[in-house]
Amino acid sequence: MLYRGWLWGAVSVLALGGSGAWAQTAEDPSAAGTLVLEEIVVTARKTTERLQDTPISITALDRDALERRGIDTLADVAKVTPGLNYGNFGDLKLSPTSLRGVVGSAGSAGADPAVGYYVDEVYVGQGPGANLDLYDIAQVEVMRGPQGTLYGRNTIGGVIAIRTERPGDEVKGSVTADIGNYQRRRLGASLSGPLVDGLVSAKVAVIRDHRDGYEDNLFLDRDVNDHRTWSGRAQLLFTPAPDTELLLTADHAEADQETLVFETLKYNPDAIATQMLRTSGFALNTDPFDRKVNANRVSRETLNADGYAANFRTSLHDIDIVNIFSYRQHNYYSNTDTCRCQLSFSYDGDPEQVKRLSNEFRIGGTAGSLSWLTGLYYFRQKADNQSFIELGSATAGLFGVPAMDGLVIGSTGRMTTISKAAFASATWTGDDLVDVTLGGRYTQDEKRIDYRQVDPYQILGGSTAIKADDDWSRFTPNANIRFRISPTLMTYLSAAKGFKSGGFNDALGDANGISFGPESLWNYEAGLKTELFDRRLSLNLAAFAMEWDSIQITAQNPATTFYNPIILNAGKAHSRGVEVEASARVTSRLRLTGNLSVQDAAYDKGTLPNGKPLNHIPFAPTYTGLIEGEYAVPTPVGLLTFQGEYQMRGRTYLTTNNDPDGRVGAYGLVNLRVALASDDDRWRVALYGRNVFDKTYMTRLFDLYDNTLNGQKLITLGAPATYGVEFKVAF
Repeated sequence: MLYRGWLWGAVSVLALGGSGAWAQTAEDPSAAGTLVLEEIVVTARKTTERLQDTPISITALDRDALERRGIDTLADVAKVTPGLNYGNFGDLKLSPTSLRGVVGSAGSAGADPAVGYYVDEVYVGQGPGANLDLYDIAQVEVMRGPQGTLYGRNTIGGVIAIRTERPGDEVKGSVTADIGNYQRRRLGASLSGPLVDGLVSAKVAVIRDHRDGYEDNLFLDRDVNDHRTWSGRAQLLFTPAPDTELLLTADHAEADQETLVFETLKYNPDAIATQMLRTSGFALNTDPFDRKVNANRVSRETLNADGYAANFRTSLHDIDIVNIFSYRQHNYYSNTDTCRCQLSFSYDGDPEQVKRLSNEFRIGGTAGSLSWLTGLYYFRQKADNQSFIELGSATAGLFGVPAMDGLVIGSTGRMTTISKAAFASATWTGDDLVDVTLGGRYTQDEKRIDYRQVDPYQILGGSTAIKADDDWSRFTPNANIRFRISPTLMTYLSAAKGFKSGGFNDALGDANGISFGPESLWNYEAGLKTELFDRRLSLNLAAFAMEWDSIQITAQNPATTFYNPIILNAGKAHSRGVEVEASARVTSRLRLTGNLSVQDAAYDKGTLPNGKPLNHIPFAPTYTGLIEGEYAVPTPVGLLTFQGEYQMRGRTYLTTNNDPDGRVGAYGLVNLRVALASDDDRWRVALYGRNVFDKTYMTRLFDLYDNTLNGQKLITLGAPATYGVEFKVAF
């Protein structure tokens, strides 16, 4: 009942605010029609349509919105999108994405995520290869709920579709710089223009982002948890005919940074590490939120990723033909101090090498009142996940076995995934008031694994070698009916099924229960989208109910005393909620934006491997919200804009077992921004502050408390207060 009150209160405030603003300016006829909201066009349904006409729950951020808010990562997108949560585990590989409470168990490329990332319609998965810098991006579209017909692969929770800026027919470019605290230096440049007029155009964009660490390592006397990446993209666009184009894209990304920094939240007094630290005279971490750590080795994380794509489109006799081919690969490495303490007990890492090839072919057209689309999809992935633990000198001395010093216990999980699918969708328009969409996708996934583990001292279950394979097939239908009540009011009803295949646990640990089965989900949704007061206020609402079968979870394997998470199926679950998004042009100078998502995501039945019942789904905040205001003042040199936003997150659990130590209470973050831009937007300078009140909050709980050797609960923290100045020059 409390959530319901918040929801209707937010809707009332936004609606009344728009109404009051209209009353103030409606007397001036010259003002009518000049304060309409910008029109946003999306391609979520593989066709071009207005956001307000699209009968799905979707948030779209165009280039202007991204730049206006200073958004440059997917974590930033999550903070302004209702129902979206980015785990931010402090590394490039493990950070999970949750949408409407649907969170994947993908700790490596061998396990599928629950939210599909797409760049220019190419599936890029999650993990290291999908850590994208949002520089030179045209639009980001977040589609909530399973998109099992048109996107299909691993979209059980939704889709994050990113569209890059394309080459153009005129020469243009830009140079950007962001200089901030923690020695941040973010530099970018882009150049686009024709190579052969009317036939070939090209674009190049490069971004480099470096900053120093957020934490201090007292033992090593240096800052840690820095960020050092760079990436680039080159495109060639061929337009041999008005209705034919070929877009070739190559991108590259590199990272070499000192991440995976953990604070110790709690020590197990009976653990060997705790006792040895005390007897050796080393200090324990008494304040887990002071951003001061004592690891004896600097963590290291590197990434080298490449991607290539060919996007071909043409039309023949009113039939649209599209073929999208892609090849992507990445090489990731990590190495960190497991104990995060002054003694050299052990070190661990999760390197992986992944190669992905995909091709989608589709055709579509219109026949009278029927528009249709059908296609075929092929995906092949080879993943080599290499987990290891390296024992240190303290462990060797503890057991009196010098040979243990430097000993590596490791596993290699070589997994091949082949996915094939056929899909079709058709929309029948009966009249100007109603249209009906029906679609479906048949998917067949096949996986095989060659798993080998070397563990001579039987620490993690012993040495083993396993080969296994399995396959799964599902039909995922979709039905949608849209009612156009007026030119500015639309409602819809939809039902859609999502499917995520099973797989194999390919990380280090006991090999028992190496396989797990698929999960499926039904989403039922009702929505309303309206524009009021001559399109000066937009208000979108969606109510949803999702039901899982055989939900996949990640939990500690009780067969081993050391940290050994496994993926397994654990019964049924649900997620139900309401989402509201509103935007208002109050005056020619004042814009207000807000959104709110309230959800209940919980397990209906199922138990953890230790027999305890499941309860709340992790990484599913009880609510997310945003309140944003922007006020613009014309000046002789350009437009001066003042912007402030308040980002809200409700209670969240960071672990599947709902450990109270991993319960994050409700909190809010305040961001402020002042920008001055020329009237033609040729230059812009902005001062910004993020998390200006320096709110400290947990983003991950890494539970080693019952580990005989390490015996700690480790946490990562969200970013502290940051500030800086941005410059942009366009030509």
